[in-house]
Amino acid sequence: MACRDPDVGRARDRERFRRRIAERRAAGLCPRCGQRPPALDRSVCEACAEKRRTSERARDARLRAAGKPRRDPEKARASERRRYRRKLAERLAQGLCPCCGKAPSAPERAVCEGCGKKRREAERTRYAAGKAAGKPYGGRDPDARRRGARARSGKREQARRDAGLCTRCGRRPPVEGGTACAPCREARRAAERGLYAARRSEGLCGRCGQPAFAGESRCVPCAALEAERGSPERKNAAARRRYAERRARGICTDCGGASQGAARCRPCADRSYERSGHFRGIPVWDPSYTVIELVTGREHGPFDCEADVALCLAFARLSRDQVEIVADAPITASFTGWA
Repeated sequence: MACRDPDVGRARDRERFRRRIAERRAAGLCPRCGQRPPALDRSVCEACAEKRRTSERARDARLRAAGKPRRDPEKARASERRRYRRKLAERLAQGLCPCCGKAPSAPERAVCEGCGKKRREAERTRYAAGKAAGKPYGGRDPDARRRGARARSGKREQARRDAGLCTRCGRRPPVEGGTACAPCREARRAAERGLYAARRSEGLCGRCGQPAFAGESRCVPCAALEAERGSPERKNAAARRRYAERRARGICTDCGGASQGAARCRPCADRSYERSGHFRGIPVWDPSYTVIELVTGREHGPFDCEADVALCLAFARLSRDQVEIVADAPITASFTGWA
C-alpha cells in the first residue's frame, strides 16, 4: 500500500534498506545481491562490482558526450568528507587505526606503528623537497606551523612547571624564584650576551637588532619603551651592584675592561673627564652692568640688564657721553663655556 506522505515513504524505504544491508553483512553476504560472499578486500561480490563498474562507465561516457562534468565538484567533496568522517568514527570506535583500519593504534598514538612510520617518512620527504626549493617549513603554512609550535611549547612548559622541573630542559628543578635551572639559565645568559655583543659591534640595537642612533645601545623606539617601562629604582640598584662587583674584581666599572686596579680604564676616564664641568669650564652667567660718571667718578649699579641701565641714565639725567658702562662678562666667555 502506497504511503500518502512521500517523505514518510522515503524514510521507511531508507530504514528498510539499511536494515537489509545490515542483515546481509552480518550473514557474511554481499549487501547488494545477498547471494554470494563479498570479494577479497571488497564490500560487494565480484559480480555486483562488475555491474557497478559497467554502469558507471556508461554514465561517464554519456556525461562526457554531453559535455557535462562527471559529478558536481562541491557535492562530491561534501560526500567524500562525510564518508571519510564516518569511516574514521567507525574505526576509532573499534579501537583500530583510522588510516588503515587493520591494526590497533599504537600506545599514546592515534595511528598504528606502520602508518605512523609511513607518515613520518612522507613528512621527511616533503620537508626535504620544500627545503631544497627554499620554502619555509617545508612548504607548509608558516602561520599554522608557528601557531602549532607555540601551542605545543606552552603545553610542555606548563606540564614541566606543574611537575616542578626546569621549563627549558625538563630534567632538573629550577632555581629558587625562577623557572629554569642554573645550567639552562647560564646558557641562556651567555647566548644573550653573545647576541648583544654581536649587535653592538655592528652598530645595531641590542634589543631588536635595528640600526641604532649615534652609536647608542638602543634604537629610538626601544629607548622610548625602555624609558617608559623601566623602573629607576631597579636600574639604580643594578648599576650599584655592577659597580661593586667590578670594583671587587679590579676592572673598569664602566666597560668591564682591564684598569690596573683603578676605578676606570684610561679611555673611560678620559671620556668622563671630558664630560665634566671642570674640563668644559664654568657656565656663562648673565653679565651685570655698572654705570660710572666720568666727571665725579660716582658709580651706579650694578644692573642685571641693559634696560635697567637705560632707566638709570634717564632718572639721573645723564647722557651716554657723560658715563662709562662697564660689563663684568669676560672676552673669552663666548668660547670657554656654554650658555
